[in-house]
Amino acid sequence: MTTSAARPGSVVLQTATGARAEVALDGAHVTSWVPDADGADRLFDRLFDRLFVSARSGFGPGVSIRGGIPVIFPQFGAEGPLQRHGFARNVRWTLETLECGATSAKAVLLLVASPETHAVWPYGFRAQLCVEIEHRTLAVTLTVENSDRVPLTFTAALHPYFAMTDAFTARVIGLQGLRYRDALRDRAVSTEFDDALHIRGEIDRVYFDAASPIEIHEHDRALRITKRGFPDAVVWNPGISGTHGRADFEHGDETRMLCVEAAAVQHPIVLAPGARWEGAQIITVLR
Repeated sequence: MTTSAARPGSVVLQTATGARAEVALDGAHVTSWVPDADGADRLFDRLFDRLFVSARSGFGPGVSIRGGIPVIFPQFGAEGPLQRHGFARNVRWTLETLECGATSAKAVLLLVASPETHAVWPYGFRAQLCVEIEHRTLAVTLTVENSDRVPLTFTAALHPYFAMTDAFTARVIGLQGLRYRDALRDRAVSTEFDDALHIRGEIDRVYFDAASPIEIHEHDRALRITKRGFPDAVVWNPGISGTHGRADFEHGDETRMLCVEAAAVQHPIVLAPGARWEGAQIITVLR
């Protein structure tokens, strides 16, 4: 089927039933996701993108897009010698396949070791990002294969910025009983006792061994996040001081977004030569 026009350097996934996503080749970065809708909500949902991208974000080669779903590889945050969050989100990926059908669509993008990546990370690897949409679900799968002769060690995450009407009224459910590391308290480790995490302002936590589905509830909308291969979950909002301190945020953007991401942070992934790892994040609209 024919897809809608994409931003230059991007591809569009679109189904006949109305689901749509856009992926930038720079960074294999999902920048938009509008799910299919049902009944009376159909027109409203078609106008509502479930992913946030700041109006001040840049686009293009080497640019870290502020919003969407950045691919964090091979380093989470500043926890290593590389640039923050690694290089995968700042290099051009190759589109391998794009398939758009009646009820589902899929794009597969590829990144392999090159002189550019060897300059900062001297290992052979092959990474694939598969983006799939079907009705009210978005599935993003990162696969990494070690094509080197020595073991690879890395951390990784899929870092969605979810669009919020008011993030500071949102509740995150599914974290109760988990240990977490709090970056706002000098990385102190605590336990989440509440059945729902209420977002009140700036937050930056890594929840360890988060195996259960996680839900985000806000007003009359809700999302469910399930994952495979990623043991941890990150909850992040920069708060008002964080958006004011970054040129690629607009005033008030802290209320328009919330990141709840699948991650491998606490225990780095170790791949033997020829071995393969896969991590997936599946996001479903509940309402």
